[in-house]
Amino acid sequence: MADDQKDTSGASPSVMQEFIAQIRGVAERLEDLTGLGQALPSLPSLPGLRTWPAPGAFSAAQLRSIATSVTAQRRSIEALRTQLEAFDEQLAVLESILKPLAEWSRTWADLEERLMNAVPGRGTEGKAGGS
Repeated sequence: MADDQKDTSGASPSVMQEFIAQIRGVAERLEDLTGLGQALPSLPSLPGLRTWPAPGAFSAAQLRSIATSVTAQRRSIEALRTQLEAFDEQLAVLESILKPLAEWSRTWADLEERLMNAVPGRGTEGKAGGS
């Protein structure tokens, strides 16, 4: 078992060195592809670096934007509530006007029906005999 640990510990550095060498090779190929090569400038001298917001500032700006959007949506919902309340009031007025008209119309229809049946010869018997 001790031999297994020695083999594993002895193999690990060579595997890690091989892995690191592969990563270096990939990095060198990327440098060649990007044209940066060996003359990699230091980060502070990159053009436009100072105009980029820091990650914290960027997150704060995003959160501020989301909060503003949520506030605007809540205001929109409040405006819709106000409009719906006004529409509901208009419907209530219309309902209060239509309800008596519907009752009056039903009463009128009942009166017509009674009058038609009350006149001799105009009821259901009169209609069959008069034709």
